[in-house]
Parts: sequence; structure tokens; C-alpha cells
Amino acid sequence: MSNLPPKQVSASISHDHALFTLPHQSHLSINQKQAKTQADSKAAGIIESHKEKTMKNTNAKSTNLPLILLIASLAAVILGGVYLVFNLHTPNQNNGSASLAVETAPPEPTVPVLAPVEPTAPPEPTPAPTAVPAVDPVDFVNSIIDPNQYRTWISQLSGEESVLINGQESKIDTRYSYAMFSGQNNAKAHEYMLQTIRQFIPEEQITVEPYTYVDGMGANTWYNIIVTFPGQTHPEQQVLFTAHYDSCVVFEGNPLEYAPGANDNGTGVATLLEALRAFNQMKFGKTLKLVFFTGEENFQQGSKAYVEQHAGDQIVGVINMDMFGTDKDGDRCLELYVGGLTGSQELANLFLNTIQKHQLNLKADYLISNAYDLADQKSFWEKEIAAITVMENFLPDYSPGGCETGMDRTDHWHLPGDKLEAVNLEYAFDIGRAGIYTVLELAEAQPVTR
Repeated sequence: MSNLPPKQVSASISHDHALFTLPHQSHLSINQKQAKTQADSKAAGIIESHKEKTMKNTNAKSTNLPLILLIASLAAVILGGVYLVFNLHTPNQNNGSASLAVETAPPEPTVPVLAPVEPTAPPEPTPAPTAVPAVDPVDFVNSIIDPNQYRTWISQLSGEESVLINGQESKIDTRYSYAMFSGQNNAKAHEYMLQTIRQFIPEEQITVEPYTYVDGMGANTWYNIIVTFPGQTHPEQQVLFTAHYDSCVVFEGNPLEYAPGANDNGTGVATLLEALRAFNQMKFGKTLKLVFFTGEENFQQGSKAYVEQHAGDQIVGVINMDMFGTDKDGDRCLELYVGGLTGSQELANLFLNTIQKHQLNLKADYLISNAYDLADQKSFWEKEIAAITVMENFLPDYSPGGCETGMDRTDHWHLPGDKLEAVNLEYAFDIGRAGIYTVLELAEAQPVTR
């Protein structure tokens, strides 16, 4: 009891006092009264003794009061913390009902129970892209050129069909150079050529090259057309694939009015136009130029001007295509005007090998000293440039294995009858193919990736 606070001491005294409370006196005997008196005296003594002890304890406590207060404060803090912990986080169950907690702990996260996953096979590796095989140049050309389109070119060039030139319907009745370059409405072949070429070739690859031809009447400005395919590995070396697109009548009629020239030289020009449709999607090791000459019917004025204007070019070979639409005897024979230059003979040999390699069912006279010298190859021979001209069986001369039946030329050379109906299109188309294939080899055509 000595460590209890004053209120507890009083309560204890009262309790002790109650222990000594006696029964009501009226019901007690003398002995009981005496015993009671003694008990009261004893109780009074005990009470006095208890008071004295209490006073001593009180005095002792007075000396330790700060310490007691500090301990009491700490105890109160601790008890308060315990109370808060249990009352804020533990439901009160004293009255049998759950009390509302001020703060509740978050529920434990529910971990989903996953079904076992069956192992799967690893995905198939993505196949590498398949390389597109390159197409052989000859096969690619064969997929583009078309005998029907070949026929159309000749028909339009010779006035058989009308054409739209600069939005206006026209017929090309003549391709005579004097008529073409003097603005005649019936001679718009130059405009037609440029319009057609531009359908397939970018403008930067097209050159319209003027030259001056002086005759007894004065100076005339005429134009060649050049289409260039730059070489990829040897751009300084140039291969020329050529044809003249002018026409003429000499023995009958007026060339300013009508000179259809379906065979001479619609066959050659149509070959180059078909080649353009394929070449524009191809690349070449050497620079390849397709040259459309004018003035051929006036003593090769266009080709002469070209050689002079390109004197510094490294021309390694010229394949010239000129009039090859007649085969009346059906022997499918042609003439090669080769000349005496070693380079020209190498070109002719390549042309003949190409015929054999691709089984074109053609044969040729190989003319050297007796070669026809009124075609455009002559302009290059005069400058020691290798060149050959491909023509139908025009001359009576022949070579062993060539046109042994003699001359088989057109009946309409330089006449108004040189029309589409007189052209052997199958024969002419195959000769054109031989020329194209030879140029592919000579210019080092590269395989085509589509």
C-alpha cells in the first residue's frame, strides 16, 4: 500500500475500516459489547498507526514528486499509445458487436491462381526475303517489244494512220527534210518523233541537235534527235544504234507532198522506237546512244554533221538500220555493209553470231569492197569509226552462204508506193530483233531486276 496514490490509500482505509464494522449494538450481549469495545479500541489504534504511516509516506513522496510525475507522464504516454493501437486497429468486442475502426489495414492482395500453361513450340523464324532473280537482257527485251506495236509505228510514220500531234489530228504524208523543217502541216514527223520518244524517255536524256546544210538555194537548219543511256562501268565508250527518219521520192511524184517511206526507212525507225520501250528500263556498261538522223536522202547530211559535232567522242561501234522490209523470194536473207575496217568486220561478225545464237532463221551477204556506200555508215567510215549498215537484199552481189539467189530489193524504192502493205513485217521485225540483240551485247547490257 505504501506505493499507492492518496485516493487508493483512502479507499484502502475505508475498506479496512469496513472489515472492523460490528453488528448493531442492540443485538449484542455484554461480552459482545466488551469485545466490541476492545475491537474499536484496537481499530482506532490501527487507524492511528495507519495515519502515521500515511503521513510518513506522504512526506517521502513529497521529496520524490518530480520523479514520480515524470514516471507517471511516461506511463500515461505508453498506456495511451497502447490504447490507440488496440482501439484503432482492433475491433472492440466488449459489447458483442464490431466497432467502427478509424483506420483499417489494407486487405492482403489476392493472388490469382493461374492454370498451368502448356509449353508451346517456339515461333517459326521469319524467312528472309527472297531475292528477285535478275532477268537476262534479251529475255527482258523480248517481254517488251511487240510486232503489233512495230507495225503501228510504221503505219503512223508513213501516213497510213492519223496521229495526234500537240492535240491536233494529223497525217504524216511526207518526211522529206525540206518539208519537215519548213513547217508544212503534212510533214510533222519531227514533232511526232519527239512526242513519241518523250512518252518513254526523260527529257534530260533527249538531245535535239541542229546542224546546217547548205545547198544551191542557201542554208537550211535541220535536226537530229539523240537519246542517251549513260554507261555504268565504261561511260566514256559509246555505242550508237542509228536510223534515218527522213524519206524521199525521186523517180515519181513530189517529195514535198507525198513520200510515205514505210520501208525506207520506217522499218529502221520502228526498230529503234521498240528498243526505246525496253531500254528505258535497262542499264548498260557502256554509254548507248540511239540517234535518229535526218538528211540521209540528201547525201547523208545528218550523219555527216553528227560525226563532225562529236569528233571527240570515243565511239566503239555503230549499228545502222536502214530499209529491210522486202523478202519477195522468202529466203530471209539480208545484206551487211561491212567495209574494210577491222572494227566494222568485228561488228558484222557479232551480228551474224547473234543471229545464230538466238536462232532467228536469217542469213546475210557480207559485203566488204562492194558494200553500198550511200547509207549513213559511210560518214563514220570516213572518220575511221567502226560501223555497219543492215539492209534488205538490195544489191546483186552476194557472199557464200548469203543471198545466193541474187538481188531481192523492193519495187517501191523512192517511189510513192513505199507503203505499209508492201512491207514484210515478220521478216523486218526479226531483222530488227537481230539489231537490238547485237546492241545489247555490244553495249554490255546488264541483267534487269524488276
